Amino acid sequence: MTTSPSILPPAPPAPASEVATTTIATPRAIFALLVGFAAFAFTIVLPTLLLDGDTGWHLATGAWIVANGSVPTHDPFSFTAAGRPWVAHEWLSELAMYASYRAAGWTGLNLLTGAAMAALYALVTSQLCRWISIRASIVALLLTAPGIAPSLLARPHILALPLLARWLIALLHARERGRAPPLVLVPLMLVWANAHGSFIFGLALAAVFALEALIAAAPTDRRAVIVGWGVFGACSGIAALATPAGFGGFVFPFYVNGLKLLAHLGEWQPANFSTFAAPEAILLATLFFLLAKPVRIPPVRLLLLLGVLHLALQHTRQESVLIIVGVLILAQPLGTAWTPATAAAPKSATARRDTRLIGGLVLLLAIALTAYRVAVPVVRTDSEGIPATALQHLPPSLRDARVFNEYSFGGPLILAGIRPYIDGRSDMYGDTFALDYFAIAAGDATRWRAANAKWHFGWTILPPHSPLAKRLDHDPAWRRIYADDTAAIHVARPTP
Repeated sequence: MTTSPSILPPAPPAPASEVATTTIATPRAIFALLVGFAAFAFTIVLPTLLLDGDTGWHLATGAWIVANGSVPTHDPFSFTAAGRPWVAHEWLSELAMYASYRAAGWTGLNLLTGAAMAALYALVTSQLCRWISIRASIVALLLTAPGIAPSLLARPHILALPLLARWLIALLHARERGRAPPLVLVPLMLVWANAHGSFIFGLALAAVFALEALIAAAPTDRRAVIVGWGVFGACSGIAALATPAGFGGFVFPFYVNGLKLLAHLGEWQPANFSTFAAPEAILLATLFFLLAKPVRIPPVRLLLLLGVLHLALQHTRQESVLIIVGVLILAQPLGTAWTPATAAAPKSATARRDTRLIGGLVLLLAIALTAYRVAVPVVRTDSEGIPATALQHLPPSLRDARVFNEYSFGGPLILAGIRPYIDGRSDMYGDTFALDYFAIAAGDATRWRAANAKWHFGWTILPPHSPLAKRLDHDPAWRRIYADDTAAIHVARPTP
């Protein structure tokens, strides 16, 4: 892999997908529509889509916003942190999630997530096809899909991924034109900042491309670059601050990244290559295509890719971000290296007719699949983080008693109207409380007794084979009243 001596390589010969755009732009659009539909179809039938416990408290937050006409600034859900300041930084996504859930239950949420994936893949495909052939785009998409699939959960980050793709594509187009991004892009940052904390990465991307533009500009043009990109950056920064949390929401991502409790959360674990899996396969395949031919990557963009790779190796939750950023940035240099300059434009004498025919077919298929999904509603079943059956067997008298719960069960408890001990909003609970919880859940008897003495738990709901559940099985002060493969419920015996 080599880099060009200049910041941007000379304008390459137009690849096959860019020749005679009046005849082949239509097939490109059709292909993007088809890929978007395929992503939609795959997502709404994915069995793991709704098997994340945090979905519950996200839906409950959306319901709270509708009921109260405002965004919560203090915890309204738990009994251990009630009234504590809370940055509900994903409130717009949560509102959209609740709206879809209220309209059609779990099926509505399923369809919303599918629509987000359709938008993401249609955007990525359209950008890919500008630089590489449709066949090569299929290979690229087949490589990227397994890396994104593990993050397909009904949570706000999924709704933010299309925003990331659209933002990055707009920055790339701005650099191609040699101008700053248009200010009409700023509202996208406003939406992003209220939808998910990853907006801070969008601002970082703008800064990276502004630096690239400044380095590449002639001395006489640098003032215009500074003004153009500076105005865009300032407006984007102001939009990012226009959230209910204001500056608190702006610094929130940095606060979360510094929490020690992240070491106990699966999605914040470092990448593990002890067994061969999709991330390693994608990385090796990418290296093959980069090294098999001389691919020229502008130095600033290469540094950006290495930085995002570092983030993905540090925390697995960033793997989908790496894949999206990587495929969009590498499309041009890979297309330049691998597409023959003499490639002929495909013939498309009936392009307009094909557009109407295939576009209509895609629309009909989407409507039919949506109708099927509505007619055959999604049923949320028990999973590692969802004790649905156990909650159905909970005696009504225990609903208002204080509970010590498994971390991942907190969301379903909140959705069921039960105040949890802890839930997925670990940033609000903080290091001290969360680390104490993880020690108790691991079987620390001293900490358990201290917590019980403080809170006077009436019941617990834990994985049946967890260290604490096993301890309670042999504790005469507690009695197991229900257990299945997902959860066990213990109740405190009355004290004499």
